[in-house]
Amino acid sequence: MSLAHHPLAQRLGKAAGHRGKRVLGRLLDTLLAAPPNTPIDAVRDVRRVLMVRPNFRIGNTLIAAPLTLALRQRFPGARLDYLGGDTTAALLAHLPVDAVHLVSRRFVTQPWRFVALFLRLRRLHYDVAIEGGMGSFSGGLYTYLTGARYRVGCRGKADRFLNVRLPEVQTAHAYDTPPAFARLLGVSCPDHPVYAVSAAEQTAALALLARLELAAGSVALPFIAMFVGGHQEKRWPVAHWIELARSLGTSGGRVVVFLGPEETQIERQCRRELPPNVRVLPPEPLRLFAALWGSARLIVTADSGPMHLAAAFGVPTIAVLQCDASLLYAPRAPHDRVLVRPTVAEAVAAVLTHSAWADISSAAPS
Repeated sequence: MSLAHHPLAQRLGKAAGHRGKRVLGRLLDTLLAAPPNTPIDAVRDVRRVLMVRPNFRIGNTLIAAPLTLALRQRFPGARLDYLGGDTTAALLAHLPVDAVHLVSRRFVTQPWRFVALFLRLRRLHYDVAIEGGMGSFSGGLYTYLTGARYRVGCRGKADRFLNVRLPEVQTAHAYDTPPAFARLLGVSCPDHPVYAVSAAEQTAALALLARLELAAGSVALPFIAMFVGGHQEKRWPVAHWIELARSLGTSGGRVVVFLGPEETQIERQCRRELPPNVRVLPPEPLRLFAALWGSARLIVTADSGPMHLAAAFGVPTIAVLQCDASLLYAPRAPHDRVLVRPTVAEAVAAVLTHSAWADISSAAPS
């Protein structure tokens, strides 16, 4: 496991980031007052729009992605660009975005790249910059640094950076936040993550599934996909995932265990402890992973980026949640199931009683 993916490094980085924002916020309180507010109806003559969502998490990027569709409606003749994290920019391919500008965690040790990025953005003379985090301090700061004529976002932590401040958005589920924000702009967008797979990506996924004996010609056989990762406290124990996969494989199901970059160290354990008919898939490039993931008939996952990818594809999902806070992000389609701190037996029962299981277990290859 790389240092960047180590749980302790992630916790320390998160704590340092929160502390840095608090210190910077107190400093800016003394230097920068909130400007007069401009009504959204006064935002006119727009030729260049920048959506600002500098986030490095798959889930957060997918949840915000429907706003690109809303902004296309709100500014139909304008150029639409996106400012996002370099680790999640691939998720935006094939969405209605003209160009993507990248923020990197490496900017901490290479501040000249940060400065160069915003000098470049200011030279583009954006008419509108949208703070896509809908209340993010860092998103508001970056929106301000673009120098856009109109800096639009929700009231809250970013007030001092915005000159078009919309009412704060409060919803019972994270997927409802982009549509609520879109309504404040006078448009609409889907109430679930959005993602687009290209024909070439689908072909590559089918070729890999064929090598796993999980595709017949141009059609994927019904299989259950399991993602054993998750962020810090959201993880289900690896031993539980292995026991679940073993039970489903023994029950005659086509099972594929997906590993992410943070799970490479358990690949050998999975292959050693799981029966041969349970496929273990090492980390793949993000867009190939997504195309494979979307080919599944049923998905079992912790609260993670892949959980939101499943929602984007509409694949039935059984979410294995470890904390109550994850309920804000849980899948909610009629064919989805949500388990909170389940036992392995409860997870096995949820899969075996799901309507998709009959397809997954029919004539499964060995």
